[in-house]
Amino acid sequence: MNKAIQLYQQTRQLTPQSKQLDAQVLAQICFALERAIESRDAYALNQVCGDCRLVWVTIRGLMLDDNHPYPQALKQSLLQLAETVLNELQQDPAEADLPLVLQISQEMVAGLTA
Repeated sequence: MNKAIQLYQQTRQLTPQSKQLDAQVLAQICFALERAIESRDAYALNQVCGDCRLVWVTIRGLMLDDNHPYPQALKQSLLQLAETVLNELQQDPAEADLPLVLQISQEMVAGLTA
């Protein structure tokens, strides 16, 4: 298993409010992505896209874990979202649909904080 996923799972086990932790991490990425899009700073876009990719690779990895407690239907939906986001993040930031990535990520934050 990926080392980042293992560390994330350990953190989740130590944190009673894991959904809040998930939402906080993703909200920080959303904030950085929104600022980078607005500034059109190529360096900032590359950096935040890399960070966003790492978060979504981790989400995808967790949803592929049979031991993850989410219901199977929810895991499948989140996997589809992760694949959509990761497909966009595979592209050059100038070509990617970053507003879509931002929207999906913001909706994840909203779902985690609801």
